Amino acid sequence: MTKKNKKVIIILSAVLAVCLIFTGLTFSKSFTGKLFGGMGINGGEPLSSVISMEYKSDYPLVQTQQENIFYEAYPDGKIKYFKYSDKEFVEITNVRTKKINITCSYQKVPMTLYYLEDTDVGTIGYGLFNSKQESDVQTFSYIFARLMDCPSSYRDTARTSYVLFLDMDAGDAYKTDKTYSDIYSFDMNSGTATLIVSSRDRTVQEDATQNETWTVFTDSSVNSMSKYDWFASTRYHDTNAETVLYDFMSVESSRSVRKAESTEFVNSPSYQFREKDGAYYCFANTDDGFNLVKNGKKDDPLKKFSGKFSDYVVSDHFIFDPSTTEFTDMYTGETVSGKKTRFESLSGFIASPSGKNFVVFCGGDKQAMVIYTTENNKATIISDSDIFNSGICNYCFISNQTVLVSNFTEDGAAINRIVKFNAE
Repeated sequence: MTKKNKKVIIILSAVLAVCLIFTGLTFSKSFTGKLFGGMGINGGEPLSSVISMEYKSDYPLVQTQQENIFYEAYPDGKIKYFKYSDKEFVEITNVRTKKINITCSYQKVPMTLYYLEDTDVGTIGYGLFNSKQESDVQTFSYIFARLMDCPSSYRDTARTSYVLFLDMDAGDAYKTDKTYSDIYSFDMNSGTATLIVSSRDRTVQEDATQNETWTVFTDSSVNSMSKYDWFASTRYHDTNAETVLYDFMSVESSRSVRKAESTEFVNSPSYQFREKDGAYYCFANTDDGFNLVKNGKKDDPLKKFSGKFSDYVVSDHFIFDPSTTEFTDMYTGETVSGKKTRFESLSGFIASPSGKNFVVFCGGDKQAMVIYTTENNKATIISDSDIFNSGICNYCFISNQTVLVSNFTEDGAAINRIVKFNAE
């Protein structure tokens, strides 16, 4: 077994299923653009044409909530931090640590938090537990923790300066927008973590752990929190149904036994929730599709969408319709269009901080990244055999014209490439 394979097994025990899901997405409608069809993809530029630098690391570098700070997670739980500046990655040395035991599904899980203080976005911290580490934990094989300053909306219930979010899905390991299933208040002095959301009536899954869709957060939703203490939950829905539906609940209402008093936006097709300037945004199910709504005004949606929610892709505060190559801003409902393109094996997309540039990634034997600069209606196709790793899908914008894309080398090391493009 190669070093590369060992790393993938250690960190990504669930990644095969994720790969099958992503690489199976195909959109077969006829479009005017030419990608994976028509004249083929041989006309695309090679990856080398847009790479400005490469940085090797033991494991892929993953972006934190500060765009130019990244972390590297090791199987033994160690976390390293790096800052991208002046066209290079520099390791950050003033990292603090805190050993903790956190109770999950009635089991105490040991973990060391590695964190930075006084960054541009406050506290940045992470911890990792997996079954390769020595412990008495039997139920869990993977737990990733994120430490951050307590959002103002949670201070009354958390009563501490920090909160912890836990992700139990190894397939999320290298994602910049993870999905978390638990939130804890955290006392830095004592190292004590206490569940914030009530687990009353929380169901148990087949692996004996508690239902992970009982409370759902994402990095994108957490990063935008300020006024509301809401979270997504399948509390009142059948989690075995073909389409899982979500309610949005507050911490206080999670302790209520009356459904009518404890839910908002009943039957949302997505756990995606965003907040900006005191307003909140999410999706609501309709008979023929779903709507983007602001402040719960389902009768006055910002935008209507047809078809299944699974036909679309969400990244940051944008939702992408591959059938029309349209990117919709969740905060405004406004749509910008890229040159129409026929996609196959769609992996995902990312949006620039300005919301004007987008990069769409496609897998398969011949991979592609399509760079859209919407202000000049320009689309650039980068076509190569080894652009990104479809098992980890680790890519992100660092600035409006700078993108990081990670992959593995033949010897199992991670290769982190900086892609630069001109939006003029």
